[in-house]
Amino acid sequence: MKWAFVRHGRTEWNKKRLLQGRTDNPLSAEGYFESIKAAQTLQRMGHWHAIYSSPLTRSVQTAQRAAEILGIARVHVVDNLIERDFGPAEGVHLGDFDEETLTKLICAEESDEEVQHRALHAFRHIAERHRSRNVILVGHGALFRLGLSAALGYDHPQILNGDICEFPAELFQDL
Repeated sequence: MKWAFVRHGRTEWNKKRLLQGRTDNPLSAEGYFESIKAAQTLQRMGHWHAIYSSPLTRSVQTAQRAAEILGIARVHVVDNLIERDFGPAEGVHLGDFDEETLTKLICAEESDEEVQHRALHAFRHIAERHRSRNVILVGHGALFRLGLSAALGYDHPQILNGDICEFPAELFQDL
């Protein structure tokens, strides 16, 4: 069995390089097409049993498009898959600050450890419900990077908008 982690399609804020966090932006036209492309790729990767999504619109829209193409009746929304709370950094252009200042802003509301704890809780919740199933998780860059790093034991790179990372489901069964 396998899990696929799909980062939501692009939004206008992604295009402008603005830090989104929990700001609830919809997919742009480009992001909508990225969601179709991701769903078509998932379709070629095999049969999928369930789709889980962050509650933010951009993720739900990406997950719904995948569910339609894959013939999955329902998208399960999991609150703990929501993106990191970037607090005062939300809406900031990624090039406006030096790395140290940006890191302080990003961690002002929710630390790396808090995001990792929340992501692992979401992964455990999903693993308990789908022990021997192929599952898709649709979410966000920071949450997936930190959550996968904690689950896998190494620094996982950022997943780009509309991209997919696949892993054996067994990696998430005993978190």
